[in-house]
Amino acid sequence: MLAWALLCSGPVLAAETKMPPGLTGDWGGARGLLFELGVALQVRYATELAYNARGGKGHALRQAGQFDVGLGVDLEKLTGFKGGTFQFTFTHRNGNNLGADMELGNLQLVQEVYGRGNVGRLTQLWYEQLFWGERVHWKLGRVTMGEDTADFPCDFQNLSFCGAQPGNIVGNYWFNWPVSQWGTRLRLDVAKVAYVQLAAYEVNPRNLDPAFYLGRFSGATGVMLPLELAWNPKFRQGTLEGLYKLGAWYDTSNASDVLLDDVERSGRYGAYFVVRQQLTHVPNAENKAQGLNVFVRLTHTDRETSTVDSQYTAGLEYTGVFGRADDDVGFALGRTHSNGRYVTSQRLKQLQDPTTLVPRTEYLGELFYSLRVTPWLVLRPNFQFIRPGANEDARNVIVLGLKGALSL
Repeated sequence: MLAWALLCSGPVLAAETKMPPGLTGDWGGARGLLFELGVALQVRYATELAYNARGGKGHALRQAGQFDVGLGVDLEKLTGFKGGTFQFTFTHRNGNNLGADMELGNLQLVQEVYGRGNVGRLTQLWYEQLFWGERVHWKLGRVTMGEDTADFPCDFQNLSFCGAQPGNIVGNYWFNWPVSQWGTRLRLDVAKVAYVQLAAYEVNPRNLDPAFYLGRFSGATGVMLPLELAWNPKFRQGTLEGLYKLGAWYDTSNASDVLLDDVERSGRYGAYFVVRQQLTHVPNAENKAQGLNVFVRLTHTDRETSTVDSQYTAGLEYTGVFGRADDDVGFALGRTHSNGRYVTSQRLKQLQDPTTLVPRTEYLGELFYSLRVTPWLVLRPNFQFIRPGANEDARNVIVLGLKGALSL
């Protein structure tokens, strides 16, 4: 779906069969010629406005955005080398975080595109090769964990419903877009309806450094090893597509216990489950995604080292609203649970320092309408209601948002 492609963080690869539209057009035929040769130029800007109508220390409007430039190369089209794909992406983020500026007390960002600093970054620099009748996929280079592992689109503006869920709750070592790390992923497709994949990613706090830091593995604390199993069924003669993922990860790094002072734990781990299923289909529709879709995501982490130990989200989206093939409406609910062991540690610290904040479980809901204004512009107004979880004394929050994406 085009609206999803514009609003999601990931790249549009040269392997796409149709050239993505852009505001600047075909550049006198040059852009289309390059695409036919296997070279896709990607220039996009995403912005998110957020206004706190209730909660925090007052009313305010904040904007956060991301500009990204990418180059995707299909080597089979360009050189005849079968099964090879290269991707380069540079991102630059800007703007302000409404939650921090207005002290909303939220655990999850109300502007998912904000984060990891207002800096430029090398986000992708990888090569992927297909083997064995395109059943084996091997990727190697600078990658983001969430582009292959527990990946999920960013239709919603609240971070709870965007991107790979583990990175939302253990973001101190699982780095989603736009932060990259050295990594590799090996995936085996099974009968075209399922796959199993194993990945390995460098865990290194220095990857949070800005710009084109490539490093020499200095500063690495361990290796992240996620295993994922997926099933991609198509029910009712192929009209209702689903995607079911079950995964687990282990990080070999040592980490401090969240309750016991001076106790070091060996390794960090967790598991996740992701469901996306189309429930209804509009016959002879221009857009195959038209109809009702449901999603469910569940993630748990270890309680020894994680300040947040679980997140559950579920939602519905309907594509083809008011007869417009690419317009969507979506509604989702979420729960982010603060680890009871960490809550206890904060209460003990509060006895010594009354300014210490004590977290709790965060609950939220979001409703959006997505309007495809043109093939290259999508606007998505949204309404968020949040019971903040970073501070147990925080008031309930209402945020009015607007998410937009422009493809150049």
